[in-house]
Amino acid sequence: MTVKERSLLFTVLTSVCNIVITLAIELLLLAALFVLLRSVPALANSLPVQVLIPFVLIAGLFISLAVFARFAGWVIRAFNLADKLDEKIVSRYCPKDSL
Repeated sequence: MTVKERSLLFTVLTSVCNIVITLAIELLLLAALFVLLRSVPALANSLPVQVLIPFVLIAGLFISLAVFARFAGWVIRAFNLADKLDEKIVSRYCPKDSL
């Protein structure tokens, strides 16, 4: 395989992992929100739920971006992929001082 083919395969696989990580984090945050709101019966079916859900989803996206960037950098370092992938991908997930 060429560097371009390996880079494409890495990008596709990490995109799938990113989707899975994002869905897992979003579901955990929403479950935590509903557990917290369920403890207060007056808030369970009211406006605070409608207001908090978008903020929780946006927070989940930012958290998943941070988790995914660290995960992709770890994969590159753990499996010694720095010389096998395109330099743009490596520099995106692994700063020069971390290799």
